[in-house]
Amino acid sequence: MIVHNVYEYKGIMKMITIKDVAFRANVSPSTASRALRQIGYISKETHDNVFRAAAELGYIANATAQQLKTRNVHTVGFIISDSNNEYYFSILTDIQKMLTENGMNLIIAFSSENPVDEETCFRSLIASRVSTIFFTPTNDQNGEIISVAKKNGIKVVQLFRDIYSDLDTIINDDESGCCRAAAKLLELGCRRLLLVDVEYLYLDSERVRPDRSTGFLRAVEGSGAVYDILRFPLVDYDTNVLSAHIDSFRPDGIITATNVAGLEVLSHYGRRQLSGIRFITFDDNRWLQFCSVSAIRQNTAILAEKIKEAVCSRQETPQKILIPQELIIRREALIDI
Repeated sequence: MIVHNVYEYKGIMKMITIKDVAFRANVSPSTASRALRQIGYISKETHDNVFRAAAELGYIANATAQQLKTRNVHTVGFIISDSNNEYYFSILTDIQKMLTENGMNLIIAFSSENPVDEETCFRSLIASRVSTIFFTPTNDQNGEIISVAKKNGIKVVQLFRDIYSDLDTIINDDESGCCRAAAKLLELGCRRLLLVDVEYLYLDSERVRPDRSTGFLRAVEGSGAVYDILRFPLVDYDTNVLSAHIDSFRPDGIITATNVAGLEVLSHYGRRQLSGIRFITFDDNRWLQFCSVSAIRQNTAILAEKIKEAVCSRQETPQKILIPQELIIRREALIDI
């Protein structure tokens, strides 16, 4: 068994081996290996000492350790939080292209907005010896496995949600984007505005920054317009709740925080053959362009470039990168189904 932790010894980066764990626990390498694999009889005291040493060193075994002798500096891991959101797959094209051009590979994992699955993804990527892990945090409870990744010499970067203050962060400026969208709807004459924002299953929405709701409120407060905010779950959502809220509030202008929620709003109005509602959604894509739906477009080219910089950077101080967004108005933001 070979581990992946990298440490500095007299200015030289070295890989930690089972011998290092054994030395820390004051046992033989074979005893340390048997304790970690729970093979044969090991006293409780020895077992605890070995596991404590492994934890302190950030030891995670590699399933392909016999074939790999060094950390895979040419592979990047990307944990996607929401497999239903087309936006994540649209940005992968630019990211994959950028990595390929720079001689790097990409491993994709899915956390399904679940912190338990997120931890599993981290462990798998650590075992694969990736050089960098990009992820969209599902909550703020996985600091321990993030620390293990760092001990293994892996750079960890959070995307789109600024949750962990000690990590490099690359986020879209959703707050300003939503503010611009709401201001545009007011300019077009809307007086009953609804924001369909995101509700997180394991994360307090108030802690997510930048925050679309804050931008929305900045635009509508003091405008004289009536407004409301509905938080729509990212997973296991009930479209009947969304439809009932729309029917009750009867907005003349709607902003949706994701293209998933946007599709549900369009489906709601399509089923009822209604028109005349001004509508803007986040996550511009080809089907929105085809349907002439106004959208807030994230700059994937800049995102890919910032990801490249994060992979190559040796900067130790956490960096916060805010990517501007573009408001694309089509048909004056009017739904016409």
